[in-house]
Amino acid sequence: MKQLKSILLLALMLALLPSCGTAETPYTVSDAKALIDAGAFDGDMQQVQGSFVTMVYGVDDRSLTDFVSYQAANTSVSADEVTVLVLTDEEAARTAEEACHKRVESQIENCRLYSPAAIPNLEAAVIDRVGNTVLLAVGNPDRLPDAVKSLHK
Repeated sequence: MKQLKSILLLALMLALLPSCGTAETPYTVSDAKALIDAGAFDGDMQQVQGSFVTMVYGVDDRSLTDFVSYQAANTSVSADEVTVLVLTDEEAARTAEEACHKRVESQIENCRLYSPAAIPNLEAAVIDRVGNTVLLAVGNPDRLPDAVKSLHK
């Protein structure tokens, strides 16, 4: 009987173990569309080309394995954007994450001149790195955080 209790206790402990400190799920390019579909962005979003992504984020083509980027169609009114970068390794992802922070800072400065209404969205930008993936999302500060949290439930 003691042995059975010990086995049951061990089984219970092992069952609870995965809930402690499990790794987050990396982002995928389909996450960008899921965020757009969640209504976390203002206005129309248009997909941008790869050359723009590598230029803006300073990502070397050789370290980028997949990506998607959407921006507001009318950038003179909105700074909304969602970009997912999938890189070859975590070092490249750290570099891309830093570039995302610099992009948001630059956008805030630019918007001070031509679109001050976009600044609250930029100040609430979500920039997150999980493994070798990076997510940058600039959208409605009331909806975006919950939309991002719901991506990998």
